[in-house]
Amino acid sequence: MRRPDSMTILAISLLLCSLAASAWSENLTTITLGFTGRLSEPITQSALQGAQLAIDDANAMAIRRRSPLRLQLLPQDDHGNENFAINIARYYIKENVAGVVGPWSSDAALATAAIYENAGIPQIGFTATSSQWTSMGHRMPFRVVGGTQELSSALAEVAGRSLAGQRVFVIQNDSAYSTALADAVMERLAATAPAIALGRIQVARRTTDFHVAMQAAMQHDADVIVFLALYPQARAFIDAARRSGSKARILLTGGASNLELASQPEPRLHVLEFEIARDYCPQWKKVAQAYRSRFDTAPTTYSFYAYDAASVLGAAILQTGSGDGRRIAVALHQLRHPGLHGPISFAPNGARANPRYTLFRHDGRWQPVEFFPAGSGRHEPCV
Repeated sequence: MRRPDSMTILAISLLLCSLAASAWSENLTTITLGFTGRLSEPITQSALQGAQLAIDDANAMAIRRRSPLRLQLLPQDDHGNENFAINIARYYIKENVAGVVGPWSSDAALATAAIYENAGIPQIGFTATSSQWTSMGHRMPFRVVGGTQELSSALAEVAGRSLAGQRVFVIQNDSAYSTALADAVMERLAATAPAIALGRIQVARRTTDFHVAMQAAMQHDADVIVFLALYPQARAFIDAARRSGSKARILLTGGASNLELASQPEPRLHVLEFEIARDYCPQWKKVAQAYRSRFDTAPTTYSFYAYDAASVLGAAILQTGSGDGRRIAVALHQLRHPGLHGPISFAPNGARANPRYTLFRHDGRWQPVEFFPAGSGRHEPCV
């Protein structure tokens, strides 16, 4: 009997490998994850793209580990409306999603919390920052950024100490997030700096007219104005503040560093963001380059927040090897994951453990000037 030559052996080997790969690919399991927000807004699209980049990275990791799991996003537009968010939550239950990157707003998160809890679907919030959301006794909500409790403490310290405010005026809107944050900032300032004269006004969450609000701030003779409405309102507010002639220092938050402002310095403008010193996170540059290459545009802070949210959710799924939401939630509670804003771990209630913030001043562009909590400028790297 003639022995097979080397070419025959090679052909048989390649055939067997092909058959094995084909059989393995046929056994792949697709796990669907939700993503909710007002998808018509460019800033939300930047977050969705950040989440997609993290899903791509998770799938690449699954291939390297020869895991049969593959993740995919199922984005839905909640129009910034709680009723839409409730309908989307019910739709996600029917679609058997394993987790949700979101909800976007605190109002939507609070409205859907019980629905997701009963269905055993973990939610990874990256913009819904109301501390109430993670204080309801549920096991399914998680947040990769700080909550209103931690943020209000840092904002009060900036307004009273860093900006040396003596007459502080707070502008909020009627959303759950803004109301909770304004309440907490006012309470914190009253407790820690009782000599500061405090004022406050509420506007509608969709308004772009801040004339009355600025008149009230000037009547208060404010030397620091803390703007706690939503990101889409920030540019209109800054324009109104410029027109008013007020000389008050302005403190913003909630992604305002994404605003493209004139190149001339405007040092009275400050923004407090959930962020660490980027020098301590080399992964920032890698993710930013990958984002630009994939989407042909620069990432926003929301791109990075959503990347962290989708990344930690994907890590928990790969760790459990399962699309079971309750098993994933257990893994999330135990996980310590390398994130773009420091190691991600969660408190027992799902809140981000040890959130850190950076204060930026506009010196022609946003420049970091201080880190919070105090002394956290040099800390454990993100990877």
